[in-house]
Amino acid sequence: MGDRGKEFASIAYTVLVVDRHPGVKAAARLVGMNYSTLHSRLIGRTSFSADEVRDLVRAVPDPRLVSYLLDGTQFIAAERPAPQEAATTIQRGATRVVVGAADVLEIVDASIAGGGFDHRNEAVVLKEIEETQRALASLRLQIEGE
Repeated sequence: MGDRGKEFASIAYTVLVVDRHPGVKAAARLVGMNYSTLHSRLIGRTSFSADEVRDLVRAVPDPRLVSYLLDGTQFIAAERPAPQEAATTIQRGATRVVVGAADVLEIVDASIAGGGFDHRNEAVVLKEIEETQRALASLRLQIEGE
């Protein structure tokens, strides 16, 4: 397979095998693929097709899968709002944004107080920023009624 699709397969492996979200058997059923075919994609024996990637993202809505696909582009993944519970969803979304921003500030403050910003702190801050950006983009969609 070479490097083609290896990173995506690795992330999908982490989601489905390591985290068991929802697990390989369940995911295979959800995407209409047999277990061995999906497993061969996850271990890098064969590559995912574009349609299989789309089907997997639909069946397993894990932000890591979408974030990988959008990495390095001008786009940010956002969760589409469910039509029901609009007011509650907006309030929860706004809370996620504030908590995420506070988490970023807390990590940065602790790093500076602790003597500096190293690569571990940077990785944690960037992960928190990405989650907060996704929460903010999702909140915008919720408010706009998308």
